[in-house]
Amino acid sequence: MEKTLFKVIDICRSGRIEHTFIQELHQNGLIEIIIQEEQEFIEEEQIPQIERFSNWHYELELNVQGIEVVQHLIDRIEKLQEEIKVLNR
Repeated sequence: MEKTLFKVIDICRSGRIEHTFIQELHQNGLIEIIIQEEQEFIEEEQIPQIERFSNWHYELELNVQGIEVVQHLIDRIEKLQEEIKVLNR
């Protein structure tokens, strides 16, 4: 099944997001950028994450390292919640 890709430049324009911010997210392993024909793309599934990260960055003034910490904590909480569900069965 083919995945839907969006150009990074279009995401930046529509979301009023700086391209450097997207690059930092990628460099810190928070999102994946796909290069095709010398253009950068993001998979559709990552769009909600980028919107969330953008809100944290621009509205809460979190830097990328802070975003990374918060996302790690959220992932850990979700994992622990799943473990609790399994234990309660």
